Amino acid sequence: MPAKMKLTHVDLLRLFDSPEYAEIAKGFKEQRYAKKTIVCTPYDEGNRLFIVKSGRLRVFLSYEDREFTLALLEPGDIFSTHTRAFAEALEESVVLLGNTLQFQQKIVESPEITLVMVKVLGELLKNSITIIEGLAFKDARQRLLDFLVSATEDRGQLHPEGVSVELGLTTEEIALLVGTTRQTISTLLNDLIKSEVLEKLDRRTLLIRDIALLQDWNSLS
Repeated sequence: MPAKMKLTHVDLLRLFDSPEYAEIAKGFKEQRYAKKTIVCTPYDEGNRLFIVKSGRLRVFLSYEDREFTLALLEPGDIFSTHTRAFAEALEESVVLLGNTLQFQQKIVESPEITLVMVKVLGELLKNSITIIEGLAFKDARQRLLDFLVSATEDRGQLHPEGVSVELGLTTEEIALLVGTTRQTISTLLNDLIKSEVLEKLDRRTLLIRDIALLQDWNSLS
């Protein structure tokens, strides 16, 4: 399975709006990033963390001319710059930036936030292992089917003709998540469309006409 669409369903933004976390929230400052802007790199000085307030960020590793996406960060997700990964704004995004050390000192008595961070780190580790597994043992078609099944289960909405999935991703961005080229993803999606398994409702939304068939294809691939 490729990178998850969202790391955790616990929304830190909601927690920060509550009175008991007001003091922690004061330690963060808003920063806006334009689409395709690099938010952090492995070479940045300092040790900061950020919470996505709006938009969507991609966390990835880069080596020579290849990139491996580890996760997508959506509103409420948290991430630290103290890693070997890059973070890029997939669309115009606003993040809340804070100092890691100061944050650590303040959350000693905030187990709910600590739990969220543990979950995020756990999901990143799980995604990393899954990506390695997929690249080593699965072809691009299998990885795409994994991604579609996961996305449908995660954010699918009932539709008169099946299940609609608003991915909010272009073909190129799906390719980055799956670890292949845009041309390959276009070909594979067109094959699924011709087989009437799915349909494109618009550039960023798919209609899964037969989720059972999609799952069957995935299990047999």
